[in-house]
Amino acid sequence: MSLFLSQNNKYPLARRPFTSINPEKMNPYTQKHQQIIGILTLLSGIIALGSMIVGLVATNYDFETFSSPEQLLDMAGATPVLIKWFMLLDMFGYYLLLLPVICYAHRRMETVTPWASLISASGFAYVIIGAIGAAALASAWPALMVNYRTAAADTKDIYKAAFLFSNDLVVKGIWNTLEVWLAGVWWLGLGMFTVNGRALKITTIVLAIACMLDGLGEAIGAPGLADFGLNIYLLFAIVWAMWIGFAMLRGKY
Repeated sequence: MSLFLSQNNKYPLARRPFTSINPEKMNPYTQKHQQIIGILTLLSGIIALGSMIVGLVATNYDFETFSSPEQLLDMAGATPVLIKWFMLLDMFGYYLLLLPVICYAHRRMETVTPWASLISASGFAYVIIGAIGAAALASAWPALMVNYRTAAADTKDIYKAAFLFSNDLVVKGIWNTLEVWLAGVWWLGLGMFTVNGRALKITTIVLAIACMLDGLGEAIGAPGLADFGLNIYLLFAIVWAMWIGFAMLRGKY
């Protein structure tokens, strides 16, 4: 009790005023820091592109498989190893390697908008939630594919049902219903408050809208709208990461 009571103030800790942190007094990002973040962000785009290439190879360049991934179970060229690397590259390319630029952009936004914390929190949530989904599928899908192909004919439906469940849970649920809204808020915030160049600003805002269209399509049961938004996101996220990475390397972001 002596830790909390004093002669002058019964609850001293409760009456201490909160102090705000001035972003301008925090340690600034040096040019070297910016270049490192630029390289990581550029690498994010390159790895995300690699993920799409591996995914296309794994699906025999059949784009319809991305909408109906259960076709992978009976697809001869879709090996479990390729699918695992497809998801691992997705985890790093579309998600984890964006963490440094989220921190960097947050520092820029703090001096511009009171919504900086909400916007950056959405970015962090997008990356973590998306990466968890990719990691789960990197483990689940290859195992289910092996079990399906080696199972007896009368038990194959069990593994197919499990595969469909994992797809509904991660792809349609975690990714295309939840994470895309968080990604949309983050990219919209970046486009409004941190990006100055007209072309890059438009690209960033279009990327944000595409994410939200994907989420809206899933929410109202409009697969055409969801696929339209998803396809734009998959392409523009790669372009955006490379663009921002190059801009940071040149000291223009």
